[in-house]
Amino acid sequence: MRLFFSLILGLAAPLSLSAAGLEQRLAGADGWVTWQVPMIAGAGEPCCHEIRRGQVINKGCDLDERGWNISSGDTAAAGGAGLLALYAHVKGGSVDRIRAYAASCPVRSREALRTLDAVDPAASVAWLDGQARRSDRKGKDSDDEAVAALAYHATPAALSALQGLAEPARPREQREKALFWMGQARGAEGVNAVDAYARGDADAEIRSHAVFVLSQSPEHDTYPRVLAVAGSDRSAAVRGKALFWLAQMEDPRAGDDILAALRRDPDAEAREQAVFALSQLEDGAGDAALIRVVRGDYPREVKQKALFWLGQSGSETALGFLDEVLK
Repeated sequence: MRLFFSLILGLAAPLSLSAAGLEQRLAGADGWVTWQVPMIAGAGEPCCHEIRRGQVINKGCDLDERGWNISSGDTAAAGGAGLLALYAHVKGGSVDRIRAYAASCPVRSREALRTLDAVDPAASVAWLDGQARRSDRKGKDSDDEAVAALAYHATPAALSALQGLAEPARPREQREKALFWMGQARGAEGVNAVDAYARGDADAEIRSHAVFVLSQSPEHDTYPRVLAVAGSDRSAAVRGKALFWLAQMEDPRAGDDILAALRRDPDAEAREQAVFALSQLEDGAGDAALIRVVRGDYPREVKQKALFWLGQSGSETALGFLDEVLK
């Protein structure tokens, strides 16, 4: 009797929709189709937020808009915390738009939404991965949207899929998008994955992009990782870009670290980028660092660049120093 009762319960339980089943259901649809899966912890509330003076005053997304503007907000709302809502728009039997928002994010559309129940998260990942990889879809917006949607899935398979899309065999633009979303949404594991590309990828442009992604990490102290690339990459251009992003990270260590790099780097291009990076430091720190360069024991061409950027600054500190030099 107990076995019979268990079998009845098993038959009554909803079956999870597989990747092939999801593909089949979508192919037969028309308009928007939506389903939900667990969302990765720490993702906040992916939604469209209207922000004024640092405060969210309105949220909600229009599925019919061609552009896709998404931000995570500060925290997930209680009503849909932990759930990610996927939206796929089907036209003529193929998907032309994909969206992914927190389940708590209000959405609107002129078309009716058809809901799929019990979609296996692994199937959702596999389907999105397939959408991103389809060569005949090159340049379509839904490719980019699929990569972003992958990043918010709670299952570890999502990170594996993103890493696959970042591999050298993939188009560079897609690799860059996969790296960006790994750094933005996949937590410490994503940061570690991006760091590996920043340190070891054969493509200098990918390494440079990975450094940018590290500098934008919202939750992790990635400053030492960016600094390491600035001091060790084999490309002067990548070292220079790393110094630029150090200056953008609003870290009090940046001024001294960029000055140290300026003194030790043997390449003229990297030194020029270092001076420019100093000019990007905020709250007067840039002017102070450039003045140190002009007064210090640096090559003439480096001092000339520092004077140029002081002239571009236009601050009272910079103009006062230039007046002193001219006298």
